[in-house]
Amino acid sequence: MQALAELAVLDTPAEQAFNDLVLIASQACDTPIALVSLLDEDRQWFKARVGLDVCETEIGYSVCQLDIDRAEVLEIVDLSQDERTRTNPLITGERAFRFYAGAPLVLKSGAIVGRLCVIDTVARPDGLSAAQRTLLSALARQVSDHLDLRRMAQSSARMVELQTALIEIGEAIRRSEDSAAMIERSAAIVGRVLEVDRAGIGFVDATVEHVDFEADWTAPGVTSIVGRHRFDDYGAMREDLAQGLPIVIEDVNTDDRTMADPGSMKAVDVAALVNMPVRHLDRTTAIFVVHSSIPRCWTPEELWFLRSTADRLEAGVSRFRAEQQQQILNGEISHRLKNMLAMVQAIASQTLREIPERGPVENFERRLIALSAAHDVLLQKSWADADLRNVAEAVLDTVGFADRVNLQGPPVPLGARAALSFSLVVHELMTNACKYGSLCQEGGHVDLTWLIADETDLLVSWREKNGPPVVAPTRRGFGSKLVRLGLVGTGGVDLRYEPTGLEADMHASIDHLAMG
Repeated sequence: MQALAELAVLDTPAEQAFNDLVLIASQACDTPIALVSLLDEDRQWFKARVGLDVCETEIGYSVCQLDIDRAEVLEIVDLSQDERTRTNPLITGERAFRFYAGAPLVLKSGAIVGRLCVIDTVARPDGLSAAQRTLLSALARQVSDHLDLRRMAQSSARMVELQTALIEIGEAIRRSEDSAAMIERSAAIVGRVLEVDRAGIGFVDATVEHVDFEADWTAPGVTSIVGRHRFDDYGAMREDLAQGLPIVIEDVNTDDRTMADPGSMKAVDVAALVNMPVRHLDRTTAIFVVHSSIPRCWTPEELWFLRSTADRLEAGVSRFRAEQQQQILNGEISHRLKNMLAMVQAIASQTLREIPERGPVENFERRLIALSAAHDVLLQKSWADADLRNVAEAVLDTVGFADRVNLQGPPVPLGARAALSFSLVVHELMTNACKYGSLCQEGGHVDLTWLIADETDLLVSWREKNGPPVVAPTRRGFGSKLVRLGLVGTGGVDLRYEPTGLEADMHASIDHLAMG
């Protein structure tokens, strides 16, 4: 039955290839009736037929089912005399079948799903000739091959559909603003593609006793299962799930794991289901579930799709939750760091308050603020790579005049050390521009641009425009030394005091920039 169900051929429209084969069988065997009979649980259904006006009969009337496990031609020369068939209504009734010969339909998997049969209304004591019997077997093999090819074509088309759905799920995971939306959007795609009634992912406790569903998708009129559930309330599934084995149930009324008490499943409109576990560090951490309100078979392609969906969605939700936890931690670290920097500023202010010249003290305090801004950018990235533009914008916000600085360049990741060095350099250049350069008068502006050369080096350019004439300082202060340390604290800076304004070119290797 499983093999026949996987063919997905029952109740499909007529197809010329099968019609041609029954026509050839009828003519070759000189019988008025020929059928491609497929044996279902409670009926035999005819994929193709000649000489018969019905498309199916009850399985109890089927001659094709006799000795079906024997992969050989079944021949009954007089159905009215054979003890297996003489009381069959198809023989005793108005149809009055008398002769039958049927060759088994054996798939490549070895499963027998029915017969190609020929029927006559008169007994044929001599039966088929050897040539006719050989031809009937050959035609049956052709029918079997067509069924296999049909299944392969359907499988290929289905795989394309499922792979397309996986791409769609990946996009849904990336677009989602929170874990609940991620689950709902992904589950909705699964529900549409598999034509089920409910789908969702639940996270399992360490003992695999309970599962918690944050969100799910349901078809119209179907209740949600969001909340906590105990596995043992729904049958004997916990042990398999703990071992990482998928639970595939085609009918809760007949499956050993649920048939003892299917009421709990029916209470939530479940007649068939798949529970696909997700493992991490040799432990089941989540399950992706799909529920059908009617019994159904689950194909290998569908199970592959559910496995892939489960892994991707669990990874997406776990990553999102980890990022949320990291953001909370970063916020706490940022708060404490700001408090610490404020304390450093206060101590410095108290320690240096007797110094009559306030300029150096104010410069020191502003540098602390610039460092704090760089720290904020790094914390947003969990102390991983910070983007160069984001660091520059954060420093500009602390100094002011951000609307008079033009930023242009591609995304460039900076490691922690490079981000802090770059923030101090930009702060010093901005401070000097505000005091002595293009930003100290109306109409002046700065172009801060950068590019990657030969895929190995970052080149940063600082150009002041429409400011007062500038001259090189007679001595180098601490700020000038900071600028000359460059992007990663190792130099690589060319400063030029042009009549049109200060120009600075800085360079560093991409590898050095990425170092923490």
